[in-house]
Amino acid sequence: MKKYIILLCSSLVLFTNCSKEEKKAEEQETVAAETSILKLTDVQLKNFVIDTASLQNQHLPTTVRLNAKTEVTPQNTISITNPFGGYVKRIALIPGNYVKQGQIVVVLEDPQYIQMQEDYLTTKALLEQADADFTRQKELNADKAASDKVMQQAKATKQTLLVKKRALEEKLRLMNINPNAVSLSNIKRTINVYAPMSGMVSEVFANTGQYVSPADAMLEIINPNSSLLNVKVFEKDLASVQIGQYLNAYTNANPNQKMTAQISSISKQVNEDGTVDVFARITNPNGIKMTANMYFNIELTVNQMHANVLPEDAVVHYEGKDFVFERQNKNQFKLIPVTIGASANKMVEIKSPANSGKVYVTKGAYNLLTALKNNGEEE
Repeated sequence: MKKYIILLCSSLVLFTNCSKEEKKAEEQETVAAETSILKLTDVQLKNFVIDTASLQNQHLPTTVRLNAKTEVTPQNTISITNPFGGYVKRIALIPGNYVKQGQIVVVLEDPQYIQMQEDYLTTKALLEQADADFTRQKELNADKAASDKVMQQAKATKQTLLVKKRALEEKLRLMNINPNAVSLSNIKRTINVYAPMSGMVSEVFANTGQYVSPADAMLEIINPNSSLLNVKVFEKDLASVQIGQYLNAYTNANPNQKMTAQISSISKQVNEDGTVDVFARITNPNGIKMTANMYFNIELTVNQMHANVLPEDAVVHYEGKDFVFERQNKNQFKLIPVTIGASANKMVEIKSPANSGKVYVTKGAYNLLTALKNNGEEE
């Protein structure tokens, strides 16, 4: 009998404790509900500038964040060579130096340059003699004092020397020697190699005293201002990427300075890291000084999605959470917790609640939050 009495008493105590806890929880919910409601008098309401709206289902663009680096196109990369080779007498450039079109970048020295000028001057002198001989033979032939064969031989000699002179002129031009400047008193043993375009020296392959053959590149010049952006796009995002789309690019050093680029080509091959190379042509560098293999962060706006949205001003951030104010009637507002998603064009996605029939404050929400907090402190 005592055992039953003890069990009954224990049950009564447990029931009493449970009832107290449930009552306490209900009271806390009631207090929380009351503290999330702001009631304003007509006079107080006049001090607030308030706009309202319901949830709207709109197209909301989404932004994919990627990485890229500059990649110079082949037509903007030049390897500096010389068709005749020679010994490097002077090369005073290092990677990173900027050169202008027409600037001397290398000076070469070789006996063959002297020989080429000697051959040109000799051919030029022989041509003058052959031209005079042909003129004389032509006159003699007209007077029947010389045979046609002799005149034709004189003509062939002149033509042969003309061809040789012309060929030597072109060879001298390949050496960057002006044939008209070659004379007995002006034979050069060095030639200058000039930059064919303005740009940055990316690599230097030769040094002073080294012999370089016609096949050897002495240095490489690139024009980084005409670079493409090589954007690494993951396979899951590739379906949203199209030729002609625009993107924004910025560096970690200056994220607020953004340049724009337009996608010009998409590779058909997947890299080992699961990305696909997408190339974008820079349309507005926005003052960013380009270098080779320069890294960028990419913002790419891809396919739009349907979403319930409110203006960004409707969402207030309080104690690490996001809220909106529901207007329950003219003078009463309720603070509602929300889950937000993507944002664009000053609109933000409201994932929950999804009740589109409610009316929410879109302007003046932070002022209402301040008033609500002040009411709670007064109480």
